[in-house]
Amino acid sequence: MIYGQSFAYGDHWYDNPLGFEPLNLHTKNGFIVPAIVVGVCLLTTQVDSQFVDRIGFYNESGFSWGYKYPYSSLFQNNTGIQYFLRRWMAIGIDLGLYFPKDSFNRTFGISLRPFFRFYPITTDTWRLYFESGGGLIYFQDQFPKPTDQDHRLGTNWNGTTRYGIGSEINFSNTISFLFGARHVHVSNGNTKGVERNPSHDSNGIFIGLSYKPSSKN
Repeated sequence: MIYGQSFAYGDHWYDNPLGFEPLNLHTKNGFIVPAIVVGVCLLTTQVDSQFVDRIGFYNESGFSWGYKYPYSSLFQNNTGIQYFLRRWMAIGIDLGLYFPKDSFNRTFGISLRPFFRFYPITTDTWRLYFESGGGLIYFQDQFPKPTDQDHRLGTNWNGTTRYGIGSEINFSNTISFLFGARHVHVSNGNTKGVERNPSHDSNGIFIGLSYKPSSKN
């Protein structure tokens, strides 16, 4: 799988709080684990036939700060669609633009990332969710570039995983404000060997808007 990673430097638990064994949500498990949870939930819960407003769209922008040298900053913009399998569980996919920047890197990438969202708290005015997912990203330049501490050169094609928490606050029946915090990981999973697999890891925040067509008058 493209998302596995051998780190040049170790994480602190507070840098990557869900990166512990065996969870490892910053790796391919960021997609596999929630996919298994979704499958189990679909098999063990019933469909709510009265729940009709299932499709939603969103656009969000975020900024994260790398916690490994060279401490890359990463601006992201993501546009996505999600479908609610249950009132408290959704699947989706987003198209993302990544702009990493540091003393050695300045490039941009385009990603396609399936994801899963779980909503433990849902009210008429706001919702709290946990999100995790992983996909592919292509960078214009090979990323990450070698540094004075790590001489490995990354690749154009990489995998990317993100997990985090977010909140949706309703402006109306159809428009909501989004904000939250997330962990971002980029690597190629040793597809070219460990000598071509430096990684990017960062934590940051995001804000955005979502649109959910409503059947309510």
